[in-house]
Amino acid sequence: MTDSWEDLVERTRGGDVTPGTMFGCVGLRTGRRFFAIRWHEQLVVKLPPARRDELVGAGAAEPFEPMPGRPMNGWVVLAGAVDPDPVVSEARTWVESQPR
Repeated sequence: MTDSWEDLVERTRGGDVTPGTMFGCVGLRTGRRFFAIRWHEQLVVKLPPARRDELVGAGAAEPFEPMPGRPMNGWVVLAGAVDPDPVVSEARTWVESQPR
């Protein structure tokens, strides 16, 4: 990540957004549902299928596989050159729009 996780958390938190842990990783959640985590110093976000495909196709992200060969549905690892703020905002909006 080109930006520090702590700075990203400070810019993103507020309202329903709080930090928490998921799978032993620090993350950001809206309510109780996570939309971004830090995985081995990489930013991982949950996005709608079309946006995930767009980012992966452009080389700006890759599918998130916490265990090799087992991609986590809906999640991608962002490339370091991607501006994280708009993508994290998209991830939050996506997660908030999903039925509970």
